[in-house]
Amino acid sequence: MTLDIQNPFANYGNIVYGERFIGRKDALKIIKNRIIRPREAGNLAIIGLPRIGKSSLVYKALIEHKRELVAQNLLPIWVNLGTYDEAPVFFRSLITHCVDEMEGLNWLSEPINRAACRVLNDKISWSAGYYDIQRFFQKVREAGYHILFILDEFDHARHLFKDDIVGFQRVRDLADNPEWRVNFVTTSRRSIRDIELQTQAISTLDGIFHKHYLAMFNSDDLEEYFARLESVGISISSLIKDRILFYCSGYPYLLEMLCYEISELFREEQNVNVDEAAYRVEHSFLDHYDRIVSLLQEDGILHKILQVLFGPVVDVKQIDIDELLRYGLIRSKAQEKYVAFSEHFHTFLNLIEREVDLWPLWRETERALRGVITSKMLEQYGENWVENLEKARPNLQGIFDKCREAQSREEKLFGSRASRSLIDFTYPQDLFAIIFAEWSIFKSIFGKDKNYWNQRGQLLGKIRTPLAHNRDEPLYDDMRKTAEGYCKEILRIVKIS
Repeated sequence: MTLDIQNPFANYGNIVYGERFIGRKDALKIIKNRIIRPREAGNLAIIGLPRIGKSSLVYKALIEHKRELVAQNLLPIWVNLGTYDEAPVFFRSLITHCVDEMEGLNWLSEPINRAACRVLNDKISWSAGYYDIQRFFQKVREAGYHILFILDEFDHARHLFKDDIVGFQRVRDLADNPEWRVNFVTTSRRSIRDIELQTQAISTLDGIFHKHYLAMFNSDDLEEYFARLESVGISISSLIKDRILFYCSGYPYLLEMLCYEISELFREEQNVNVDEAAYRVEHSFLDHYDRIVSLLQEDGILHKILQVLFGPVVDVKQIDIDELLRYGLIRSKAQEKYVAFSEHFHTFLNLIEREVDLWPLWRETERALRGVITSKMLEQYGENWVENLEKARPNLQGIFDKCREAQSREEKLFGSRASRSLIDFTYPQDLFAIIFAEWSIFKSIFGKDKNYWNQRGQLLGKIRTPLAHNRDEPLYDDMRKTAEGYCKEILRIVKIS
């Protein structure tokens, strides 16, 4: 039997508005205090990951309240910056948007209309045209009206103003001069400062914006979300909540995708199976993860988050950690460690980490140790060397059991993208534990004694540990230099063997 229910998440992927909008009370309050409440509005930059809900937030706070704002002579106008490929066309379109809106409100006086006509005269040069844009907004201000432009997809400014970097300065000029001041709310993945730097702009546009980073749903938002899921008749147990949070944590777009499939499964089979629902949207999840990773790589911070989560920590500073926390990409956990926003994404990043040389010398050392261990254990125990080694050395079974758990988890979540080699899931202390357990075989390669190599193994294990709070950076720099010496020593010995 198929239930006749309305799936509340059927429109996922689009701007969320009306009753579908959930939570974000703090962010809505920031918009109110910066834009709506003051007699003279300010400028606001909403920054966050792709599909974190930036556009939905601004739509909810401003466009849905357009009638009330207009009653206060504040006119919000939505402009998608990503639809423009020339700066002059963009600036002139601001006038076109205003004229269209003001005409419908009977705000279009004769002086304002004449000023608009001058701007839209194609025969006027761009330099002269910008002067006329200033005059247009001056006439609007003189009439007692305030214009608020919502510039969605503001990241595109790095392309739009690439060959005309004064574009940033002109945006600032429109927002700064009291004679013709307009206000801007931007939505972007990057900060305005980072966008300006990518165009090598010399503007200080970033300085006139209050910045708000929109991260994951908080606990109150999530409870509201679970209540929405319950509205179709699903009973949400703590186990179901935990499984949903495992995949999505508080990421709105991922939650909407997953809860859509959960609702569809319930409608079709009257059963709640979060893992089955996650399997149905696996490719969409991975596509979104790949997009996030590409953006992190493009911005030069992918290696930072991988260092923080998995080590070795090479060049991470507190400012990098703060930025990752603001975006909600990482969160602090017990024992002063950091994890990714969800366990599912954390495991995905672990896959990526094995493919990226965060610290080439360490990566080469790790591979060399795994290689020499595999080679010698194959000679000693044959093709099934792991199982045979466990029988001979029961104290190593715990190490390989953890490796199997990690491998199984990866295979279940990511299929063929998971590593097939069990030893890939070992850490430095695991590798040295195997070496020490079979010291009679490895002694001829490494020389010295166990205590000598245990000292090196301890330090390499420590430096391979993910980043913790309150790490003493000067001490860490000393540790790294020592670790580099140990790595070179290991590589020299292994290559000789």
